[in-house]
Amino acid sequence: MFELIRVAIALVGSIACGIWDLKTTNVPDSVCAVMIAAGLLFFGVEGWMTGDWTGLMMSLIAGGLFAAFGLGMYLTGQWGGGDGELLAAIGILLPMWPFAAKSIFSLPIAFFVNVFFVAAIYTIAYAALYARKKPKLLSAIRRDVKADGRVFAPLAVGAVVAVAVLWTMSGAAWLFLLPIAIVGLPILYRLLKNVEDGFYERIPTSKLKPDDMLGEDIPRLGLSKRHIRGLTVAEVKKIKKLKSFVVIRDGVRFTPSLAIALVITLLIGDLATFIISYI
Repeated sequence: MFELIRVAIALVGSIACGIWDLKTTNVPDSVCAVMIAAGLLFFGVEGWMTGDWTGLMMSLIAGGLFAAFGLGMYLTGQWGGGDGELLAAIGILLPMWPFAAKSIFSLPIAFFVNVFFVAAIYTIAYAALYARKKPKLLSAIRRDVKADGRVFAPLAVGAVVAVAVLWTMSGAAWLFLLPIAIVGLPILYRLLKNVEDGFYERIPTSKLKPDDMLGEDIPRLGLSKRHIRGLTVAEVKKIKKLKSFVVIRDGVRFTPSLAIALVITLLIGDLATFIISYI
């Protein structure tokens, strides 16, 4: 009943969060809260008017699963807390296709798959742009690329031959994605590891400001660099009283990739099926 409104709120909210993350390194909690409240309100009203509460149940399930995943990513230091909040908000707003399905999978599953495809490409592009601003970092990446070429070139040839044989036997076109994963993932890991090292910077605490991300553990204040979030005003004051210098870090502003993945999902469905269909 409120399909187009929910789609509009999900798109506008995720794009707004992505832009805000690029500017400030933070995701506005208020925007995510509005998205979650709107989704629950619309499904609640729809259930009350029709007597069918399936939509609300699916909304809670999708949002809950996404929230649990986001929390796990935050606690393990992979994502910021705002990324998980936005993921949960999208799950609550769009637990099912609002129009004709674009995939054999449900919308949350298609979106979840797309997040990883988009995140890989987005992270590489972000890392490459960031590395251009750091001459020493760019030199380190070039050295790694040359080393990777010597190590992974034979592996790539072997993977392509093996896949060609398997494809001849089975006819499964998706097998051609395997060499990309076998060779590409280790190289991607090395690239991101170099870039991650370049994100850290030691500064005087006099220059520390709210929303900076901590790059070291401060046990006396109960602060850990593993938690990807901006420092609060109160935390900055405590750090300045305790230390003269502190390590801060930047990071990949990941939220825009969620917005991109959502747009792609609504337009073409899940990327895995889309790519395989054209191989």
